[in-house]
Amino acid sequence: LLAQKGGVGKTTLTLHWAVEAHRQRYGRVAVIDMDQQESASKWYQRRQQDYPILLRASEDTVTNAVQACRASGMDWVLIDTMPRVEESSVAAARVADLSVIPCGPSVLDIEAIARTIAITAAVKTPGVIVINQGRHSSGINAEATTVLGQYDLPVCPILVMRRAALEDAFIDGRAVAELNPNSKAAAEITASWRWIANQL
Repeated sequence: LLAQKGGVGKTTLTLHWAVEAHRQRYGRVAVIDMDQQESASKWYQRRQQDYPILLRASEDTVTNAVQACRASGMDWVLIDTMPRVEESSVAAARVADLSVIPCGPSVLDIEAIARTIAITAAVKTPGVIVINQGRHSSGINAEATTVLGQYDLPVCPILVMRRAALEDAFIDGRAVAELNPNSKAAAEITASWRWIANQL
């Protein structure tokens, strides 16, 4: 997951999708935490389950981390990258099969996405866009979908809305589908993950 702008929800989506991949029996799942804030690692320390596997890596070690995941039989590896650090994003994109670019529906988020798209284009990694933190009862979501559709990348048709349940689940190291499996937030994570998986 790549985004040069901070605050668009890379870590939130990474962790929820990693748990969802396991729940939906997609195989063994690992998360590689490249963010210096170590939010994913701190979540993992609170988590009671032994999945997904979590590794720390930097731009210098991410290739080795992915190779280690392959060697140990991981089926899926989700990489949580750093915002505003281009070298880290480039290193992650180079070893990825797909760059998932979260983007909020605001003008500032949309204006900032071009830098991230340029990274995926430079390393020739396929990319997709996911609109995250959608706003309830607002036309801005449809406007964002239209504007982002002008880029030559698929846009996920499932919007992940801004919901407190997505953050609340992290308090004790869970994901929303574990805390509240029948919620709208859980349904959006399930549907968006299935769409992401189908891109591969």
